[in-house]
Amino acid sequence: MKKIFFVAALAVSLLALTGCDSIDAPSPLDTRASGTSGDLNSGDMPGDASNLSSDSGLVDRNLNGLENFDPNHINPEDIVMTVYFGFDQYAVASGEREKVKKAAEFFAANPDMKIVLVGHTDWYGTEEYNMLLSDKRCKAVSDYMTSLNTDAARVNVRAMGEAGSAMDVAKDSLEAKNDRRVEIVKVK
Repeated sequence: MKKIFFVAALAVSLLALTGCDSIDAPSPLDTRASGTSGDLNSGDMPGDASNLSSDSGLVDRNLNGLENFDPNHINPEDIVMTVYFGFDQYAVASGEREKVKKAAEFFAANPDMKIVLVGHTDWYGTEEYNMLLSDKRCKAVSDYMTSLNTDAARVNVRAMGEAGSAMDVAKDSLEAKNDRRVEIVKVK
């Protein structure tokens, strides 16, 4: 009887250890759509998120000659639009698409301006996860703008992750909701 108990305890211990052995950073791809409502605050990714690239690397952060651009000191007048995202989401929600369309129209009318997409997250999650999530948000906005005939060469990306987010606030607080965004910024 002691041997059976010992073997069972050993098996449970091994299962527990193997379950904790692989602690990979979570991926935005871990959030799966439960429907296609596109609801901004549902906590699920809208169904059209599957259109995004599934690569796990960050988008090239080369700002194409905009090395002096400081994403921490953006003049509010230079923000053309702000696109908000639900918790743990990176697809442009249906309710936010009109903002991206208006920004694309603005840049079509101002071909001399460059575009910088500055992505943000709330403070929940690891720093690496939040950096990837903000990058995926930028890519989603970039892809949508490109589908609206915005020249991809004009679009620059700067993922900020959780930098500057409101700390120690509830997930459903206004501060956290406002941190989940991509700012579409004009640069001359």
